[in-house]
Amino acid sequence: MTRSAHGRSSLPQLTEAMIHEYASPQSYERGLDYYEQGAVLSVIRRGQQLLAEVEGSQYLPYQVRITFDAGGILDAACSCPYDWGGWCKHIVATLLTCIHAPEAIEERPSLKTLLADLDRDQLQALILELAEQRPELVDLVEAHVQSLRAQAEWEASQDRPRQRRTPLNPEAFRRQVRAILHSLDYMRPSEAYWHVGEVVNQVRRVLDQAWSFIEAGDGHSALVILEAITEAYTKDWTMLDDSNGEASGFFYDLGPAWIEALLTADLSPQERKKWADQLTRWQDELDDYGMEAVFDAAQAAALQGWDYPPLQRVLQGEITKLGAWEGEAPWYADELAIARLNVLARQGRHQEYIYLAKAEGQIELGLAMLAQLGQIQEAVEEGLQYLSTAGEALALAQALRKRGAIKEALRIAEHGLTLQGKKAPLARWLRDLATSVGETERALDAALIAFRESPSQADYQAIQELASEHWPELRAELLAHLRQVPGYSEAQVDIFLQEGLIDDAIAAVEKSANYAVIERVVNAAVKSRPDWAIRACLQQAEPIIEEGRSRYYHHAVHWLEKAQAAYQAAGREEEWRDYLEQLIRRHQRKHKLMGMLEILRR
Repeated sequence: MTRSAHGRSSLPQLTEAMIHEYASPQSYERGLDYYEQGAVLSVIRRGQQLLAEVEGSQYLPYQVRITFDAGGILDAACSCPYDWGGWCKHIVATLLTCIHAPEAIEERPSLKTLLADLDRDQLQALILELAEQRPELVDLVEAHVQSLRAQAEWEASQDRPRQRRTPLNPEAFRRQVRAILHSLDYMRPSEAYWHVGEVVNQVRRVLDQAWSFIEAGDGHSALVILEAITEAYTKDWTMLDDSNGEASGFFYDLGPAWIEALLTADLSPQERKKWADQLTRWQDELDDYGMEAVFDAAQAAALQGWDYPPLQRVLQGEITKLGAWEGEAPWYADELAIARLNVLARQGRHQEYIYLAKAEGQIELGLAMLAQLGQIQEAVEEGLQYLSTAGEALALAQALRKRGAIKEALRIAEHGLTLQGKKAPLARWLRDLATSVGETERALDAALIAFRESPSQADYQAIQELASEHWPELRAELLAHLRQVPGYSEAQVDIFLQEGLIDDAIAAVEKSANYAVIERVVNAAVKSRPDWAIRACLQQAEPIIEEGRSRYYHHAVHWLEKAQAAYQAAGREEEWRDYLEQLIRRHQRKHKLMGMLEILRR
């Protein structure tokens, strides 16, 4: 990106290859069309955000929000309903505008700057006025206020450990779960089957209320809700059709909530024993249905709490390995460790978090916490010493970037490429970050690593953009690498077709390919390789016809139309007519097919 219309500091560097990386080919092409048609109505920069309006299929334009830092894009979202993975066409159109028409970006103050000089009364008046204009904001404000109050109560209770908010009424939650589970009683079983997932999701929304108390630090209230949900659900869940495992699957959502609620609440040993016994009773019931070990980690959390001697020694930094288990650690050891880390982070017990993460072998989480605390140099030094996989390095590099430590993030990412494990995700991340800060050589090295491990068209285009005068020799090297890749990948076809290498594309799809990819190669090969195109089309069409798969006759005729075009390109029209007549004579009893084939005679 270049300077904005108001001449302020430049935005991070962005390339079309980056957009290709995060958008599907279809989204990119449609986004390009939107950009070229002028569908991007406005792009406004407010601090570290770009806000755009893009025309779409609705009367009102879609709202695009892109958040960035010095290293590039952190997040991109759109108000459209697109949910097929990657960036939608509206985000693509906005970013293409930033690349090719940076003068269209309008600079405005950030919201933080706008509100900085307002006093309490002015802020209150502003919120009231906005809520009057937009009534739907009232519920959002209320939710935030309740969350802030819950957090304030928890913080105040730290000086009075046994004091907590007014107890919740568990019966209200039991009734809510029972009503949800019985909402299908009036339906026939065949009809109710299709609504089980919806019912379970409604119960999950009740569970979300327990999580809100856990996250606010009120474990006692969370336990009240969890007991009510678990009791009601355990009693009545068998009324639901569990053919797809949706109903029983909910118990595995309950387990993590129980662990963190028990670890969040300030419980006496007697209270913990009571909860452990109750979880054992529920687990005994679930064992009868083949759901073993659902509450094992929660039982351990209840029995051990925070005052388990080996755990205490770890949290105090006295030992560097948690010897809480005799012999081999149980299957749920990692689940319990991560739950403990979540609670420590939520309670601001950062040093204990770091000690425990190291003791439990959660290296990336411990190093990420160091980065989050601003202990950048220590995080880097320990990362260089203890990281063992590229995935761990990526987690630390991302945490460093969030702290604005771009240089250190680049160093850790580069180190990660020397470690074990899949490197392509890390290499692509490093490539984009290095490109954004103008470190072309480092970006190119990372792009080559990503391509060699897991080739994609976006990788290929990124290398082309970064290579400059070195592209001709790199192009030859990359194409040679592609030809040697064992098996089949769609990336091979994408790149060979992009380069006009029809024979290579044909060789790739002949290894194995779906019909959509074969069709793309056929379309490209009709004129230059008509004989192969004919053979490929007939190989797709004839099995459908021979096997009498009448539902798919239209696909067979589609392939025959392409074969006809290839016959014509080869100057073999008479041969095509003979083939078609033979086909009609051989299958004349397939009346549905005959009507379709008659069209090809014209």
